Amino acid sequence: MITARLDSQAEEALTKVAKLLGLTKSDVVRESVKEYCGKVIKEGQKTPWQVYQALHRPGGSGHRKRLAKQREIIRKHLEKRRKQWSS
Repeated sequence: MITARLDSQAEEALTKVAKLLGLTKSDVVRESVKEYCGKVIKEGQKTPWQVYQALHRPGGSGHRKRLAKQREIIRKHLEKRRKQWSS
């Protein structure tokens, strides 16, 4: 057994739902808690793919950016070398 305090908005919502469903407030609270806790437990049991997605950085390793800018990188490198050779 548990006792809970609700603000006026939550109590009004609970009363409306109980009347609509023809249940007691206790029944609505009991079912709501079961459903909510079930969702939380289910979400806590992540698949390996979900764990990977949570750990994987969105930018990845940066190779894609480097490949996309390869011309610019090579050009800068060659300019640097040319300056060294001409000195």
